[in-house]
Amino acid sequence: MLQSQKQALRLRRSVLSNLGVFSLLLLCWLASHLGYFVIPTAHVLVLTSMMWLGHGVFVLIIALSGNLRFKDASMTLPQMVWVTSCISVLMCFLHDIRPLMLMGYLLVMSFGAFRLSIRGFYGFTLFTLTCYFASLMWVYQHRPEDIELSQEFFVFVGFGLSLCGFVLMGNEFSNLRQSLGERHRELKGAVSRIEELAITDELTGLYNRRYLMQMLSQQRALANRSRYGFVVCYLDLDHFKKVNDKYGHPFGDKVLKSFANLMTNSLREVDLGARIGGEEFVLVLADTNLDAAHGVCQRMAEKWREMRFPEAPELKLTLSAGITAFKSPETIEQILERADSLLYDAKHRGRNWIEVEQQELQVTFDFEDDSQQSA
Repeated sequence: MLQSQKQALRLRRSVLSNLGVFSLLLLCWLASHLGYFVIPTAHVLVLTSMMWLGHGVFVLIIALSGNLRFKDASMTLPQMVWVTSCISVLMCFLHDIRPLMLMGYLLVMSFGAFRLSIRGFYGFTLFTLTCYFASLMWVYQHRPEDIELSQEFFVFVGFGLSLCGFVLMGNEFSNLRQSLGERHRELKGAVSRIEELAITDELTGLYNRRYLMQMLSQQRALANRSRYGFVVCYLDLDHFKKVNDKYGHPFGDKVLKSFANLMTNSLREVDLGARIGGEEFVLVLADTNLDAAHGVCQRMAEKWREMRFPEAPELKLTLSAGITAFKSPETIEQILERADSLLYDAKHRGRNWIEVEQQELQVTFDFEDDSQQSA
């Protein structure tokens, strides 16, 4: 879920709880007019207004994204503590209908059932019982005639048992939330893995043909809209079939992985390397000309000839390449076909050759004598 969506959900929950506080405020005003408060109606109005406006501060903080600075961005526990404390204060000035205010406690508990951890739920339950007990003690000290000990005892015990039920329910919600969270993370990881497999070659970790075509389409769109160019290099490992036949496919896979690592380490972040099948690879060099592309392939070929494997120390590896630049407004298929044709020409020349559209850049590598190169 996006952060903006989470913020919208937090704000909606906070507004709904604020409406619940406002409903309690109206109920207290009605009770005051009916004479159930021991203080004047004006004082009840002040207390309930402070309660509602205080909770409105939380709504304002969330609306202004100030809640993102806190560990609990929902600010669930602070909101619950504020409302519970205010209810406890109001109970100190009630008589006769005081037990009805316990419903406010339960309403607050239900607000945190889906958000608090089980530890937080236990702690808040103890806080609620403490607030209720403190309000009873205050009434007993200042208006002992309003307290019937046996009746208050049974109400207190009954309320405590009700809170225990809420604790058990909160525990179940907490376990369910954790379970769903774990499954969501597993599902997210599986989806991420599927997406990765959809665009990468499983053996080498390079991008596959599908993703290559998508990126080439993007490069083509950029080139057609602006003064932007890119180069496509078609690479092929020479005599790779003989490597498989002589040393086996597991060793051949190791060779392919080694070349893929060489490719990855030779490219910039804006470039792209893909394996399109067998021993064939494609480089897409962004915002690059043929000279620079030739240099990249030349350095790769030099490093590739120096590659040695303990299982076959006598093995010398070479590559052939065809390099071409995009020519607007040609299609992706046309540029790939031209690069493939250049690679075919390089193979036709005896392999171990880089065929470039500019004739003066055509280079061959003589691995028998490092000092000799022909152009």
